[in-house]
Amino acid sequence: MVLPTLPVWNIGFTVILLGVATYTDLRWRRIPNTLTFPAVGLGLILYLVLGGWKGLLLSMSGALLAPCILVLAHGGKGPGMGDIKLAAAIGALVGPPLAVVAMLMSMIAGGVVALIWMSKEWGMFGHGWLSAGIGKMMPARPKAVGGEPGNITIPYGLALALGTLMTLAVCLITGNNKWL
Repeated sequence: MVLPTLPVWNIGFTVILLGVATYTDLRWRRIPNTLTFPAVGLGLILYLVLGGWKGLLLSMSGALLAPCILVLAHGGKGPGMGDIKLAAAIGALVGPPLAVVAMLMSMIAGGVVALIWMSKEWGMFGHGWLSAGIGKMMPARPKAVGGEPGNITIPYGLALALGTLMTLAVCLITGNNKWL
């Protein structure tokens, strides 16, 4: 069972979740459980109310599928537990079809975020307007030991937010999720 269109409530709660998660991930490099666990529960309840038991199963499958895709795509390395729980919350709120697309789009966004983050960490934004803009968005972090690329981590919650928002934008622009 696929709901004909994603309900406005789910989109609203998802956007709020992504905004708060991005802020906490950029600011403190953490995505708190007090944010993700209630979001999973809210997704389950919304789908139960909107689609009955089938809706609940749909939300549960999204909550299980999204983190699995994220972990498998990264080979078990890379995303932290907060990122995995955020993926589960996204899956519970948008359902499995959109969750799959959102995770794939998040991987593309993650590559772009990683390039920008590494460039900042290695001091490639040293002069001009670009350094001022990037410096304000990304707070200073201690340099990696020896400057090795393997020691630099990125706030992947930002990539999850960008990928999910791109997916929701396409869903809203087209008016349905049958394009999946």
